Amino acid sequence: MRAIQKNIRLFKLDAFFGVWPLSALAIVYFQQITHSYALAMLVWSVSNLVQTFSEIPTGIYSDKIGRRKTLIIASVTSVWGFFLWALAGQLQQMWLLFVGAAFCGLSDSFVSGTNEALMYETVEELHQKEKFSLVYASYKFWVQVGLAVSALAATILTYFYSLQVVAWISVVPISGHLIAALLFVEPKRTKTRKRTTSWTHFVIAFRQLWRNKKLRFYAALTIVDDSVGAAFVRIESAYYNVLVKTWVVNIVRLVKQIAGMIGFAVVPFFKKFGSVRCFFSALTLAEVLRVIALLLDNIFSPFIMAFRKSLWGVSHTAQTDILQQEFSADQRATMQSIIALLKGILGAGMLYLFGVIADVYNPKMAIWVALYAKIAILLMSFYILKKKKSV
Repeated sequence: MRAIQKNIRLFKLDAFFGVWPLSALAIVYFQQITHSYALAMLVWSVSNLVQTFSEIPTGIYSDKIGRRKTLIIASVTSVWGFFLWALAGQLQQMWLLFVGAAFCGLSDSFVSGTNEALMYETVEELHQKEKFSLVYASYKFWVQVGLAVSALAATILTYFYSLQVVAWISVVPISGHLIAALLFVEPKRTKTRKRTTSWTHFVIAFRQLWRNKKLRFYAALTIVDDSVGAAFVRIESAYYNVLVKTWVVNIVRLVKQIAGMIGFAVVPFFKKFGSVRCFFSALTLAEVLRVIALLLDNIFSPFIMAFRKSLWGVSHTAQTDILQQEFSADQRATMQSIIALLKGILGAGMLYLFGVIADVYNPKMAIWVALYAKIAILLMSFYILKKKKSV
């Protein structure tokens, strides 16, 4: 038990190395190479599609072979993806963006479900399952710290240098994930669980996901809401770039990550209200802030939209806690991968759709359409909850 205790500390290290200085302006960087918002968003679509069609085999691999090995492979592929993205700008070769996107998508598919499963199984082995949401919130807090550091670095770099320099620097910190992956301790449950064929493993996971009424509802909500949300996040930097100077976008990103840190830091204070109440309350307030920001449509708008990240910290932790409690022990990563598979298929279409809207009209119009979709999803969820009190 003492050996696996170090995983708790390693989660924080792994989270911090999510540093990506190019993050806030990735869409702008891609657009400079492709000369089109639609093609720039298509880079993300390719990443999503590769992740989508790799989700099931990588999820099964994680459940059957182990969390540590899965995360090592994820780390190596992400380094290659970031390297190819930087090289694409250096050589002005658009095809390298798409190859890099494929590597990043593959990396994301290995990570998808594995991180959360490793956390849950770690606290389970330590007989502290009730602390999962706190461990997860702590992990995500350090993700925000890493992203805040990267935003601060990017603010300085983009003021003095080009986005190409930022792209090359972004390759370095991501390799820190590999260090953490090599040091993780594999949970005993993964080592001793019953082995089945991959197909049987998938069928069992899908059947249990479908038959669990509560899990089916929250899985569907996650798929639809996160798909629209992913497109929202990718296009909002282009909208910010219309309102403020390029280097200021990174300041907005810094504010966003600090807000995220606050959101995950306050999770313990809201835990007593229950995951379901926290999830829907935070989700609703976040969209209210977006509406206010878009109606103002001035220099303050990006900062208001950035502040909503504090609410996302609460809602995302609650959402993850709900799903992890409902997942079966032996198919935990696979069930998460099934959700990610469906989310990826829908998300890829959303990314390209909002890119086209930004090209035909402007980024602001794409943001409004995404916001209408998010509000519609919320209203539909409230209607279903009212009809079916059991979920």
